[in-house]
Amino acid sequence: TTQGARASRIRRSRRPNASLMMRTIALCCALASGCEGMALARPAARVARTGARAVVTGRASAVRMVATRNELSAFAKKHSVASFDMDALVSKTGNADPTARSTKIVATLGPASFDEAMIRKLVEAGVNIFRLNSSHRRGGQFEALVPTIRKVSAELGKKVELLGDLQGPKFRCANVASEPMMLAAGATVKMALQTSEDETCADGRIVLAHTKEQDAMVRGLTVGMSVLLDDGAMKMRVSKRNSPDEIECVVEVGGGLKSRKGINVPDLQIDCSALTAKDIDDATFLLTQDLDYIALSFVQKGSDIQELIDLMDAQGVPKNNRPLIIPKIEKPAALRNIDEILALADGLMVARGDLGVELGLERVPFFQKVLIAKANKAGKFAITATQMLESMIGAETPTRAEVADVANAVFDGTDAVMLSGESAVGVNPPEAVRMMGRTIVEAELHAEMVRPSI
Repeated sequence: TTQGARASRIRRSRRPNASLMMRTIALCCALASGCEGMALARPAARVARTGARAVVTGRASAVRMVATRNELSAFAKKHSVASFDMDALVSKTGNADPTARSTKIVATLGPASFDEAMIRKLVEAGVNIFRLNSSHRRGGQFEALVPTIRKVSAELGKKVELLGDLQGPKFRCANVASEPMMLAAGATVKMALQTSEDETCADGRIVLAHTKEQDAMVRGLTVGMSVLLDDGAMKMRVSKRNSPDEIECVVEVGGGLKSRKGINVPDLQIDCSALTAKDIDDATFLLTQDLDYIALSFVQKGSDIQELIDLMDAQGVPKNNRPLIIPKIEKPAALRNIDEILALADGLMVARGDLGVELGLERVPFFQKVLIAKANKAGKFAITATQMLESMIGAETPTRAEVADVANAVFDGTDAVMLSGESAVGVNPPEAVRMMGRTIVEAELHAEMVRPSI
């Protein structure tokens, strides 16, 4: 027994000291990092020691030395441990002028910002581009807004650009007879095109009005495809086709359906034009207003861009005086076809609203980086949009997460960030613009430290 205890003590004394070993490895890495560089591997759960190679048991981080700096990525080359002077970073401050920046701010006009006095305040606050949202266009409204913006811009001596945003093919259910129509998880419901113009959604049957786009959507769905209702609040899956104009679905996520709620079909590349009859009417007007940009919604493929180019040709818009075409990337099909879309377009908008519904919210941040990187590489204009300072619709200050979102878009390399409801219906649109401007200025101060990010 005594000999056994002694042997056990000897074995324990020969085990590596984990704490000492980690300090030693870290010191070696720190000394070498200036010329060799280093990379951190994920925490090691187990480490063995054989000859010259040492491994440590425990929840310590394993450190891997890289043989030469040439093996590191562009991002890793820029960031060694010695590259951060924290005192200098904390002491460094941005330009106090929120308009002194290269990243542009796009502000959507709406009820809170239609009048000339508010437009003037927004330009003074730092708006670079005003967005005219055709989804809410009323007769004579844009005709009055455009000259007002030109007038204010000239008086203040500031360049302000205009972006016309086309609505695109949006799918909606018809009116609900008795709101809300409850859809229980596990239940089977029918979705069909209306048999008459006054037919309503009722008794487990969801109906849609006949339009070229909605006809193509209902007739294109196949068994197994998902159907999202009310911005993804409810979810169904196609289980059966009864006729060309009617399918059956099983409800996976239930809820209460109300009149005119949106419908998304992420699995389907819809066989229809990206330009609806309304879009053609809106574009025909907008192309007479000497716009700087025109945004196209729910683009799926390169030929959708060509349709707008053909409309410009037909309307006789000179090629040297055409607005830049900005497709809004909000469908999985557009992601799959992004290269052919960018080949014909002049930029893109990361339209995170419908993209989040169709792709899944958790997947949007990665694809935001991919899309901006692709636009940067192609030398084309990138706009990041949707809910950037959303809380400022009803509050004077944003959340910390929203500020980080704006900064991260700048770090990604976006050319512009967009305000939607914040400037259209918010309580203080000029402050939303100033807040976004201050955030951009601070982000641009450090942007080169964190690029490339992908």
